[in-house]
Amino acid sequence: MIAIPFANEIEALLGILILLSALYMQGQSFVDPTIRAIMVQSLIMAALFGVLAVQSNDVELFYLAGLTVVMRGIVVPRIMLYQVRKFKHFIREQRGMGERIPSLIIIGIVLIIAGYAIFRAIVEPFINNVQFSVAFTLLLLGFLLITSRRNALVQMTGYVEEENAVLLSGALISPTIPLLVEFAVVLDIFGVVVVGIILSAQRDVFQTLEPADLDQLRG
Repeated sequence: MIAIPFANEIEALLGILILLSALYMQGQSFVDPTIRAIMVQSLIMAALFGVLAVQSNDVELFYLAGLTVVMRGIVVPRIMLYQVRKFKHFIREQRGMGERIPSLIIIGIVLIIAGYAIFRAIVEPFINNVQFSVAFTLLLLGFLLITSRRNALVQMTGYVEEENAVLLSGALISPTIPLLVEFAVVLDIFGVVVVGIILSAQRDVFQTLEPADLDQLRG
């Protein structure tokens, strides 16, 4: 194990930045900055994996950090940004989304507090690592992003955020597992991206990435 000066402080700072990026995503009504935020979040996550790798001298975590940079930091966001450009750059979500943003941010803050409280009360006796509270809270924030938005690409960023939370949990619980998990997650993300592209292609007829117009086809 290699000692890093102020390692715990660096990990705490990266964890805070990850949660701040998740709150930033909740506060966006435009698709483009939301996608760029998940890109930044993934890069911060990769940096955290790198710190954990140096501390534990575990090469698996180095691989995980590299794959996170490539897949979630570059490939997946670029695919989603291409879909945005295909329709309209900086496309905004449906009307009324701007009024809901403050309440979503407040809910996000409540989830962060609740996630940390649940960690201290239930999880900490078994996993004595405060970063696990970041992973658990990120999972809740990703679920909030998916359920509170109707735009397909924004919902996809929520799925990517959920995958980030799962990987961080795996890295903290058992550092030898995440590489295997990563291959499964890569396939999962490609599946989400393919589904999103298909949905986007269908909505090209309506010139929108939201399902409101498609709801008219229900019988």
